[in-house]
Amino acid sequence: MPTHNQSDVYIWYRGTAALDDDAVRSAEKHLSVEERARRDRLRFGADRRDFTTAHDLLRRALSKHADVPPIDWQFAADNYGKPSIETVDPQVRALSFSLSHTRGCVACAIASSVPLGVDVQRTDQSQCIQEVADRHFSEKEAAWLRQCSDELRNIRFAELWTLKEAFLKAVGVGLSGSLACVSFRFDEHAGIEVSGPSTFGSHGWHFALFEPVYNVRLGIAIRSVARPRFFMRQDKGDGRTLAPIRVSAPAYQNTWSGGK
Repeated sequence: MPTHNQSDVYIWYRGTAALDDDAVRSAEKHLSVEERARRDRLRFGADRRDFTTAHDLLRRALSKHADVPPIDWQFAADNYGKPSIETVDPQVRALSFSLSHTRGCVACAIASSVPLGVDVQRTDQSQCIQEVADRHFSEKEAAWLRQCSDELRNIRFAELWTLKEAFLKAVGVGLSGSLACVSFRFDEHAGIEVSGPSTFGSHGWHFALFEPVYNVRLGIAIRSVARPRFFMRQDKGDGRTLAPIRVSAPAYQNTWSGGK
């Protein structure tokens, strides 16, 4: 399923909680020596499982867009850790991709020649999320979360975090950038309102939120002139496309207005 249009985004996800050892061993065969070494440094078995599954998923997804076997993909990382494809083929090198995993779910996104970021987070994390928001989110976001019930606050925090991290991945700075550099709010029509500085460009950013598996949110950020089309499918699933639960509306695409 090759990408024909720069505004098309292909997202693949896989739930990992029920994977057995055979499935993980099957995924491992596509990983490079360097990826296996990184995996082996992880302390917990569930994290090693998710790392293995995520990198296998990315390699197989990329092979749907180019005539390269999953095991043959080679990657390089810049000073911020943002990966890119190492190849002399300009069409293959033009593929944009992003990868993320959280406990129990892995995902990757692929597009063509556009800034792109994806992130997945659990909504049932036990942590002092309001303190984190007060410290790292915009003032408006932190105040909005304070008004939420405890249960809803966990969900909204995860949704905001995935959108922010997806955006920072897309612009290439990752978590070395400020989580408060862009601010989100959700309207009553399943829309995403966006505001932020002009540092990263003031036009063409689009965002969407998905619920790939229970208690997990997936955020996607893409910079595209045309309104993007999102094609999200479960790896090894029945081929049905999963619709976003929220998406940035045209009225909000260019509402960059500074902020914290």
